[in-house]
Amino acid sequence: MTTAASNLETLQRVWQPPPGIVGFFTSVNHRNVGLRYIVTGLAFFVLAGIAALLMRIQLMYPQNTFLNPDLYNQLFTMHGATMMFLFAVPIMEGIGIYLVPLMIGSRDMAFPRLNAFGYFVYLIAGSVLWVSLLFGSAPDGGWFAYVPLTGPRFSPELGMDFYATVITFLEIAALVAAVELIVTILKLRAPGMSFNRLPLFVWSILVMAFMIVFAMPPLITASVELALDRTVGTQFFNPENGGDPLLWQHLFWFFGHPEVYIIFVPALGMVSSVIPTFARRPLAGYTFLVLSFVAIGVISFGLWVHHMFTTGLPILGLSFFTIASMMIAIPSGIQIFSALATLWHGKVRFTTPMLFALGFVVNFVLGGISGVMVAAVPFDWQVHDSYFVVAHFHYVLIGGAVFPLFAGLHYWFPKIKGRMLSDRLGRWSFWLVFIGFNVAFFPMHISGFLGMIRRVYTYRPSAGLEELNIISTLGSFVLAFGFLLFFVNVARSLRSGTKAPDNPWDAGTLEWATTSPPQPYNFARIPVVRSTYPLWDTPNGEVEWSEIQFNDERRETLGTTTLQAQPEQRVTLPGPTWTPVFTALVVAFTFISVMVDLVLVPVGVLLIFVMLSIWHWPRGRHRDMNYVKAGPEGALPVSTVISTHGGRPPFWPGMILLIVIEAVVFAALIASYFYIRAGSAEWPQQGLDRPDLLLPTLNTVILLASSIPIWWGDRGIKKGNQKQLKIGWALGAIIGAVFLALKIYEYGSLSYAYGWERSAYTSLVWTIVGYHAVHVFALLLKTLVVGALALKNHYNEERNAAVQVNGLYWHFVVLVWLPLYATLYLSPYLLGSVE
Repeated sequence: MTTAASNLETLQRVWQPPPGIVGFFTSVNHRNVGLRYIVTGLAFFVLAGIAALLMRIQLMYPQNTFLNPDLYNQLFTMHGATMMFLFAVPIMEGIGIYLVPLMIGSRDMAFPRLNAFGYFVYLIAGSVLWVSLLFGSAPDGGWFAYVPLTGPRFSPELGMDFYATVITFLEIAALVAAVELIVTILKLRAPGMSFNRLPLFVWSILVMAFMIVFAMPPLITASVELALDRTVGTQFFNPENGGDPLLWQHLFWFFGHPEVYIIFVPALGMVSSVIPTFARRPLAGYTFLVLSFVAIGVISFGLWVHHMFTTGLPILGLSFFTIASMMIAIPSGIQIFSALATLWHGKVRFTTPMLFALGFVVNFVLGGISGVMVAAVPFDWQVHDSYFVVAHFHYVLIGGAVFPLFAGLHYWFPKIKGRMLSDRLGRWSFWLVFIGFNVAFFPMHISGFLGMIRRVYTYRPSAGLEELNIISTLGSFVLAFGFLLFFVNVARSLRSGTKAPDNPWDAGTLEWATTSPPQPYNFARIPVVRSTYPLWDTPNGEVEWSEIQFNDERRETLGTTTLQAQPEQRVTLPGPTWTPVFTALVVAFTFISVMVDLVLVPVGVLLIFVMLSIWHWPRGRHRDMNYVKAGPEGALPVSTVISTHGGRPPFWPGMILLIVIEAVVFAALIASYFYIRAGSAEWPQQGLDRPDLLLPTLNTVILLASSIPIWWGDRGIKKGNQKQLKIGWALGAIIGAVFLALKIYEYGSLSYAYGWERSAYTSLVWTIVGYHAVHVFALLLKTLVVGALALKNHYNEERNAAVQVNGLYWHFVVLVWLPLYATLYLSPYLLGSVE
């Protein structure tokens, strides 16, 4: 007993985050970071709700003067941007960050510092966006920011610069969280938790994270192109110089419609956790539900054009998107039928979480019906840009996401804070939210049929819309009061709520196997999983614990194989550090400097390099191989530094995901090139000559050659040959620098006619080449760090995984140049003239 108590004291000391304000800025524990996401997301939810109430007051009466048109447009944009970018996605990621390690039996996330960095990026981006409203410079072009209205000609003010810059910056946080969640789920599951035993909520988070990886990069491409149009005079969306405004809509909605399901899929996961618990039986159709999650994730990428049915696209092409828009109702329907089957055969307890889950079923079905209606092109032509679409949109997002979210918040609050919420206040909150929501938004279907146009600050008295708008406004205040009761309930429970037992709901998943709230280390021993509901499969609801040994003097958790979750490695994790917050600040400085003075951008890049070097530089005892490998006798190998045992360390799939994200960005740029080309009467535009091939072809061969010494050096260090590593990486860096120098010479010698502001064609060429050049420059900077560590003989035959991962990224940057070279240099010759 003394030894066990001593081990617990050691774990407590090692895993306990610092207290107070220092802890806020330095803690990297997943539960601290996840809770910050949740609280910050709810704060932005309140701000967006206040903006919505102000707009509803304005629309209560025709030709109301409560808000002027400019302020209405700013509030409208801030409401939409906050709900979609600052509330819905981040709070779903935050709940995943908090719960996923608990539900899969892990002590933390795979990359705790990266996790904290993502939160600070999110906090800074959201704060900057809302501060712009206080100074009267908020974006006013809608959360969708359609060009050319948001371009430099029609929106010369600073507001849309805030949008283009902050949204690009904000997506970094979303992608960071997605990578964190994917790698954690793939590599840190408890022994025995194979994919067919994964909790449905974890499945939903995994699908959501993969969707983010593929959906967010096109938005980054679009927002960067908009920012370049506004700041340096590129012509991506200017039709007078060969650009096309519809390019923005294609890129934006390729992200925008999957985003609806990025929000919706984890909401389904919450319902899939709540309903089995209060129906007292496993959810019906586990395999079909998992397949429906995956199907929703895949099909959602084929729907984006149904936002563009009225833009004049060919009817034959629109039929594909009509089919896809209707088809996605099938996997969504499976979720509803599974919930109903579980309820039908269960012993239902109508607690507050269950009421919100049932409210989701009712409201989402209504939203789904109207969704199938607008999927039909002729019907969409009639109701497009009317309040019918506003009603549908909110039935899907509030009914399909916010109701499950509040079900989840009521359900997991005892686990998070160790106190129970008042069920009486919870029921009052539910009924006010349910009634207020339907009173507010159902009449909008009718006002849309009567011709009320969305995104407009007023309407004519003769339109006969006043009564419906009064009802909607009153309903919105009832809805707001219902949400207010939830926050009152939380405040009351935090002050004097009943203390919660470890498993107050008698639930079946692993997060309920630990204390409420959990200890900083989550689990003193790692659980073993034999089924989807491990707490329901033992007589007393007790978990089977593994005997795997760790080095308790530092932060370690278990790494397992991807498919079967067999123990594979000990994963060492960092403790509290200031590095994430300072890195987030210098990245924020770099992005914001774009709006101030472009001269500051190189300063920001230099600061980012310094911070990343500090981030990755081994400190203290981590230079000592004996300390790195230290652990109990017979313990698993340490995966983060030892690559000879055969298992991949977590940062290997992390690098694969970074490569996938970068590849999607490059693909979006190539798609932009060919989209503009397809709509141009001549190519290159404005009579420019086709690009010369001699120097670019020679330079391509040079870049390809740089991979050879890098591969040779990587191979050498695997055998412990440090000299081979140093020579290989030095040669690779020299060849890479030659490529970059020749590329600078090539574009520095171009005539004025090839300036990026000349046409959409030249804008595309400069952006694509410049973006790749940034990657090569980053590779050279990374080589400085790797080379400096190699000179210190830091790497050897056991510690070389970081070298292999950096080499993998080098080869990616080299290979991705081939489709760029084919696009920019060969395609004007191979495809011929457009004329």
